[in-house]
Amino acid sequence: MSTFAELKIEAIKAFGNFGEWVFDEWIKLNDAFFYGENIVGEIVWGPTPQDRSLGYYSPDENLIVLHKTLMRPVYPTTHIKWEPRHLNKRKVSDVLLHEMIHQRVHQTGGWEGENSHNNVKFVNEVNRIAKLLGINIKAKVIQWQTIHGKITPCVKSGGLNIEELSNFPYSSRSQNYYYEQS
Repeated sequence: MSTFAELKIEAIKAFGNFGEWVFDEWIKLNDAFFYGENIVGEIVWGPTPQDRSLGYYSPDENLIVLHKTLMRPVYPTTHIKWEPRHLNKRKVSDVLLHEMIHQRVHQTGGWEGENSHNNVKFVNEVNRIAKLLGINIKAKVIQWQTIHGKITPCVKSGGLNIEELSNFPYSSRSQNYYYEQS
C-alpha cells in the first residue's frame, strides 16, 4: 500500500500542479468531513466509465477518477499554460467530496441496497455532510412502487430524487455558488 506522500508524488509526476492541488484538497476534505479516516488511494484526471459522470470511485482499486473536463478553466485565459488557479476549485472540490463519500461507505463495510447512491449508508453520509456544509436538505432512500403498472420511484416530500442524490453536493448548491469568488 502506498503512502499519501508517495501517491501525491506520483500525481505530481502525472498531472503537475493539478495532481498536487487535488491531493492537498483530498487531505483537507478528509480531515473536515471524515475525521481523517478515509484511506488515501490514487487520484487521477481522465475519462470516467462511459464518460458520463464528473467523478468515479473504484472500490476495487481505491481509486478516484476526476473527469478531465473539470480541468477546463472557469474563466477564459490567455495563458498558454494554465494552472490550478484557473480551475473552478469549488466544483472540483465538490466532485472530489462526492467520490470521497463513496470511498467512506466502501471503507466502512460497503453498502447494501439498490445502488451506490440509493442506500442507507450513502444517504446517511449525505445528510451528515449536508448539515456540515449548511445545506438544508434531507435525503432519504428512495423506495419504488408500482403505479398504473409501471415501477416508479417514490420520493418522499422534501427528499432528493435519484439525480440529486447521485450528484450531491453539487446538485444542492445555489446556482451562483460555483461562480462566486472563493
